[in-house]
Amino acid sequence: MNSQPSETTHDAQGPASIRVQSVVYRLAPEAMERTLTYLDNAARLGMGDGSVREVMVSYGDCSPEPTINEAMLKAWRERFRHLRTIDYTFFDANLGSAAGHNRLLEKADSDLVMILNPDVLASPTLFIELSHALRRPGVGLVEAKQIPIEHPKDFDPETGETSWASTACAMGPLEVFRQINGFDADSFFLYGDDVDFSWRVRLAGHKVVHQSSAFVFHDKRLSHEGRWMSSAAEQFYSAEATLLLTYKWSRSDLTAKYLKIFSSLKESVHEKVAIAFEKRREAGRLPVQLDPDHKVGQFINGAYAQHRFPAR
Repeated sequence: MNSQPSETTHDAQGPASIRVQSVVYRLAPEAMERTLTYLDNAARLGMGDGSVREVMVSYGDCSPEPTINEAMLKAWRERFRHLRTIDYTFFDANLGSAAGHNRLLEKADSDLVMILNPDVLASPTLFIELSHALRRPGVGLVEAKQIPIEHPKDFDPETGETSWASTACAMGPLEVFRQINGFDADSFFLYGDDVDFSWRVRLAGHKVVHQSSAFVFHDKRLSHEGRWMSSAAEQFYSAEATLLLTYKWSRSDLTAKYLKIFSSLKESVHEKVAIAFEKRREAGRLPVQLDPDHKVGQFINGAYAQHRFPAR
């Protein structure tokens, strides 16, 4: 891959067409309608500003049964007039985040693509701020600031450059998505796919930046003790991502370290993850290793970037 910074990642002249993608699983239609309300307003202001030509929304559904019907789609299309299209694809399979977005990307034909969690609400100037950030030379992926719980990873206060972008809300040129062949769905099901995607964007010579002036409300909550409340699925796939990311990004020493720790935690989610990883290894399904000189991938105190806030 080209390791030199690119001069530009897309035609920055004039307003951009934007495709917003969300993969859902058992999400109530009311939640999707709430998200569309905020996207419609952000599209209105973006087009009024001249930054945006059009906004299209595409949902991919991994639920066991369809969560919305044609009547709902018709009503949404009539109500949200600033969204050129609202498309819905029922996958009839739980593809996971990475494979779901790749399936949706097959039909993308916009200038820019936004990957958005379905429980995220857009600020009024979201499209304006993110599209402006992508006009800077060499920027291939830009993320929004999340509120009320800001992600702790570090970023350069002047340039916004950061190790990776959270696809709770991140946007980049479609040509960059095409260049690196989208998400690694063979390795990542639910978590870690955005870290890997961001690092491959950087490996291809583009910058990944955090845009503090672009913000979204992400419906994440803490316990009374101030800790993350994670589901069993989040615990499993986050731990699996730790093993796969360390291996793929040429830190087999860390893979071995975490495998030893996970395997020692008998009858736990982590032991199940260790067993699944070894089965993947035996089947020859581990990813091709990248970045042998460790110029891109970061593994710092159990995180994938330096954090601004001290760990508890």
